[in-house]
Amino acid sequence: MDFVYELFLRNYTRQKIRFMEKELGFQRLQLDLGGHKIFFLQRPSAQGSNKTLFFIHGLLDSATGFRRLAPFLRNDFNLLVPDIPGFGLSPLPKVKYLYQVDIFADLLYNSIRKLALNDVVLAGHSMGSLIAMMIAMRDSEKEKRIQRLVLLSPGGIPHPQRDEMRKLLFPSKTEEIERLLTALYQENVPELGGIAKKALLSQWNNLAHQFLTENTLDREKEIFLGKKLSAVTQKSLIISGTEDPITDPPMVKKLHSYLKKSKLVWIPNAKHAIHMERPKEVAEKINSWL
Repeated sequence: MDFVYELFLRNYTRQKIRFMEKELGFQRLQLDLGGHKIFFLQRPSAQGSNKTLFFIHGLLDSATGFRRLAPFLRNDFNLLVPDIPGFGLSPLPKVKYLYQVDIFADLLYNSIRKLALNDVVLAGHSMGSLIAMMIAMRDSEKEKRIQRLVLLSPGGIPHPQRDEMRKLLFPSKTEEIERLLTALYQENVPELGGIAKKALLSQWNNLAHQFLTENTLDREKEIFLGKKLSAVTQKSLIISGTEDPITDPPMVKKLHSYLKKSKLVWIPNAKHAIHMERPKEVAEKINSWL
């Protein structure tokens, strides 16, 4: 049945990509990093600008997860959105060592370098924010391609209830999906059919996610940056929901204190998926700050 569920999700992904191409003006791009292929959706700047807004999705998501936010973002930036290596349409060999957040950061940073991007606003949601901060720290020591950071519901601080969060983020039963969705959305929680739920369970509990979870738990002190974030030199905008139980307000405030050049903005009555739940409001905060 896993094969059937995979076909179901592939078809759904193709539909979302076609929507972003037809309705939002995106194009496909595949970049070869010496054997690792990274899939991107890109929307060129309306003004032919060299500025790039590079958005990294979070856990259990893909590049198409920004389809609601993209229409409201400024069109004087090139918008570039990858599938994180190992997920979506960016394949990685099923080798456990590769499924680590800092390796994802290295691969995506190398993609920025290969594309010769020099004026980049690096953005991310949740785990994507953690990857973005790792890239920014590397870039500060090297080429200074990253000019600013936009961090939505950012990771980077270990959750005080780690085991509970692990169970929440990786449901093992279809009924547990409802619990996850209510942690992501304050209102208008998506209603999924039975096949969709079973397909998502199959994907979320696949080998890639298992590897990533195990590697993260084994290397928590290295993965979660904490006070090391003081090395981030770029100005940063943090946007988070006041009701978010996954990266909750105390965690976000602590992260804000570590990022010396950061501004923290709250979206009231919103949970973790702020880019899906309140896309226009989130985009307005980003656009005005840029």
